[in-house]
Amino acid sequence: MSNSVIRFGRDHITVSEIAQQIYCEYKLHLSIIEGRTQTSAMEMGIIIHDEVFRGKRVNEEEFINAIRSNELVVATLPLIINVNGVTIIGIPDAVVFMKGIAKAVIELKTSNRWLDRLFDSEYAQAQLYAYLINKLSLGADPLVMVIKTRRDVGATEGLRRNILSTAIKYLVGTAVEGPARVRFRNFVIYINRFDRSIETHLKWALDYWLMHREPSASPTIGKCATCEFNDRCSFKAYINDINTRGRT
Repeated sequence: MSNSVIRFGRDHITVSEIAQQIYCEYKLHLSIIEGRTQTSAMEMGIIIHDEVFRGKRVNEEEFINAIRSNELVVATLPLIINVNGVTIIGIPDAVVFMKGIAKAVIELKTSNRWLDRLFDSEYAQAQLYAYLINKLSLGADPLVMVIKTRRDVGATEGLRRNILSTAIKYLVGTAVEGPARVRFRNFVIYINRFDRSIETHLKWALDYWLMHREPSASPTIGKCATCEFNDRCSFKAYINDINTRGRT
């Protein structure tokens, strides 16, 4: 399918950008206009992880051979599909393959204090990775795992490996179907089944990129108070809140 005309002349969009739209699409819109979006290079290689979660880079043929010949393979790999002429790229932190089938997708998030709450944007991002896995026929409705860890403990590689290996051991050793929330000392694992309603969120997001509608805002006092664009955004919630309280 040929590519459609995408806003800002983009040749692709990422799953993380769609998650930002759900958080506040207007903030993403302003970020792109002002050139403040994250521009770090996208890691497109396939990395297979061993039992202590250290990565080994492989090519596509080696990856296919690995998932076919091993009971359990954990990999980080790019997931690329085309929807309505728009190329969508997602790179989850890990995909767990069992007997050649993607059984779970894992996404890591850090938070200062919101370990006990899974936000809509975090939930949607992980669900979109599962959606891409379905479309690529790598698995059928994989479990969706979001791991939230405290930012203040330091995102060291050792801690990252420990968190991911703990999640995989829990997944393999427990009959998990979700939804579930499992708390450990410094992190919480959220486990959910694949949610087909994510297609509705994706259509909404693509309508923005295909210029079928203008950007919308999702203002809240908490979001707007810390937003770098709150001095020029007409949608900011806390100004409206202050004005309302001033009239009472």
